[in-house]
Amino acid sequence: MSLSVPPDSSTAGAGARLRAASAAALALLAAASAGPASARPAPVRVLIGTSVSDQAKSTMSPALWTKIVTSYVNAEPLPFDGDPTLDDCHKAKAAYMVYAPFDLRPRLPGMVSSSGRIAARTRIVVTNCVTGDVSYDQAIPLDSDPPGSANAGDFEAVPETSWSRVVPQELARYPVFFPRVSRIRSVQSPFAYVDTVGGLYAVGDTLRAFAGSGATHRPPILLTVTSIDGKYVQAVFSTVNDAATPEAGDYVEPVTKPAATPSPQSSSGGR
Repeated sequence: MSLSVPPDSSTAGAGARLRAASAAALALLAAASAGPASARPAPVRVLIGTSVSDQAKSTMSPALWTKIVTSYVNAEPLPFDGDPTLDDCHKAKAAYMVYAPFDLRPRLPGMVSSSGRIAARTRIVVTNCVTGDVSYDQAIPLDSDPPGSANAGDFEAVPETSWSRVVPQELARYPVFFPRVSRIRSVQSPFAYVDTVGGLYAVGDTLRAFAGSGATHRPPILLTVTSIDGKYVQAVFSTVNDAATPEAGDYVEPVTKPAATPSPQSSSGGR
């Protein structure tokens, strides 16, 4: 039988400050991620793999980074430790997988002083697990709040609190398309009717039906949005030469264009 020794006042005080700082970090994250973009999680299962390099763990905890990335993805999350494979995604019965590592970013000689900010980076890679296509690939520079800033408050001794506000804001500048992934509800050739997803589709958008109702493989079918009403998006598909036709329940994703990199003047990175 062993007896625990009550902590002395200084140890207890440090533990209380650490718990308070962790709570503050999560509160900052919740505040930063609130808003219209987080109002409608995408109705699609996404395997989310995250990692934090050994060099960066002193400033970013793996748990907080996972929470930040999960909030950014804004779908039905399936957390995964590390870099997932297509086999992992298939076993999880997910339609997509995301890998988002967190690492420190070296500053080049001669660059302007960052006033104590920590430079980091991530690279968001989204893979369609049904088609095997890389749907999104974006490198994102990250810079922490400076030490002693008003945002850190009394918790500046815990480095991860300096990421809880600025990282969600920076990731929001590179939105992934999951909120625009939807399902076909009915088909009346040559039209398919897709669930409206918060006004995120526009007439002329190109969509792709890429998976069956159970996230199963099917020949991809391109559709073009022709009209929008309060409940459904109407999209036309080709019926030439007995082309494959979509079915109710099919997953639909936008055909995306490469994301533009913000100009250096508007970005916090590269200081």
